[in-house]
Amino acid sequence: MRTQGCTSEQEPRRKRRAGKRVLIAVIVLIIALYVGGIAAFTFLFYPNTSIAGVDVSLLTAAAAEEKLDGAVDGYTLTVDDADLGFSWTFEPEGGRDIFNTGAAVRARLAQNEPWAWPVRLFNSLTDPSGADATVDDELSADPDLSLLGASFNRTDFETSLGGAVDAFNAGRSGTFDAASAWDAEAGAFTPEQVNAARQLNRDNVLAVALNALADLEEDADLSKLSPDQLYLPLADDLTDEQIQSICDTANGFLGTNVTFKLGDSDAGTLDASVIGPWITFDATTQPTLNVDAVAAWASQLAQNMNTVGTERTYTRPDGKTITIGGGTYGWTVDEAALVQAVQDAVANHQTGDIAVPTSTQGVTYAGPGQPDWGAYADMDITEQRARFYDASGNLVWETGVVTGKDNGQDDTPTGVYKVNNKLRNITLVSQNKDPVTGEPDYESPVDYWIAFKGSSWGFHDASWQPDWVYDDPSAYHTRGSHGCVNTPYDKVAQLYDLIQVGDAVIVHY
Repeated sequence: MRTQGCTSEQEPRRKRRAGKRVLIAVIVLIIALYVGGIAAFTFLFYPNTSIAGVDVSLLTAAAAEEKLDGAVDGYTLTVDDADLGFSWTFEPEGGRDIFNTGAAVRARLAQNEPWAWPVRLFNSLTDPSGADATVDDELSADPDLSLLGASFNRTDFETSLGGAVDAFNAGRSGTFDAASAWDAEAGAFTPEQVNAARQLNRDNVLAVALNALADLEEDADLSKLSPDQLYLPLADDLTDEQIQSICDTANGFLGTNVTFKLGDSDAGTLDASVIGPWITFDATTQPTLNVDAVAAWASQLAQNMNTVGTERTYTRPDGKTITIGGGTYGWTVDEAALVQAVQDAVANHQTGDIAVPTSTQGVTYAGPGQPDWGAYADMDITEQRARFYDASGNLVWETGVVTGKDNGQDDTPTGVYKVNNKLRNITLVSQNKDPVTGEPDYESPVDYWIAFKGSSWGFHDASWQPDWVYDDPSAYHTRGSHGCVNTPYDKVAQLYDLIQVGDAVIVHY
């Protein structure tokens, strides 16, 4: 019985001794693991560790340095925004020499706190540092430039990039006005266009660039910034709602869309693209119409449409190109009436066509310097030949002629004229009188008279001229008229029936 009692008392003691041995073994294991961890993380980086954006997880200092060296070879940084058209590139003058990869690796490894490796390891696995960094973080925190050695000159970097920003901003007013809100392509005032006047936030651009440099990013894309981060506030400090309201008011002036007509020809258009630049903002940023600009535009339009006496160039169907000025034919615009018509059109948001008020008219209008006639007689003094073309440019009549004697007094006047009248069986009476008798220098009866400059110059038959003169282009030097165009009888009779009052007569060398 005593033997059994002794056995029952020893069993718990054996169990307690076994438990102590297990506990001691666990403690020893934990200590060994802890010490081993200390040893490991004295030389290895924690998981999810990066230096300048390069993953160095579980690498030794030597391996991490080698990996960083590969990343910095040939490194350049571009700071840009494609939509803005801004771009700046940093190419290190010293190449990889500006980077001190060894120092960066040693400095980061020294932060390992190996004695606290269990906590640091847990944190690195569950909450990687910097994984959730935001743009706001970039703009507010000073970048980690530990990878950059003493040869990196931060001041020079910021001066160069800042200078590029300043140069870009020089073309932007930084204020809200009509010019900055007008979008010519859209034909309207838009809040979006206002951004084209806003200046870049120099400090934020530098912050984005430095953070990109710190992480060895090759592109610092400014488009990731919000407008409020990318730009400085407008000088007027207006809210988006106020800017939208002002743009809406300005757009209220743009309803006009009219085409000005000279005869059947389009001579000018007045629409939003023209009116937009006439809108200005007053001291309270309220849109107003610049009436002086309206009048100036209308006045210029009138001058462009006036063709009487101006040089016009045309190519005759036989290939000869003529430029001729002077004369009385063409369009003469009533400028005051046109200015008023433009002002009324803008005020009333008019649409459709407006007939241009004129005092003299052409047939067509294709712009300054262009022919503005239909059917026309071409009187070539050099060739001593007259031709008549219909409105389609077909030659329907041609003859040799004799023009005024080229003596400085009787020359046939050049220019673009029109047929004033046609008469039969009249007597041409000289305006000059004999100083002795007081009688006209000549009185010449003719059967056909086609006047083109006043009532003193025109085509007519000339019974006193021999037939041969019409075949001799030099005859006018000696047998020239007093300025009219002497024409063979049968030919002037034909022209009389073909040409109409109002048709153009172009006299040129």
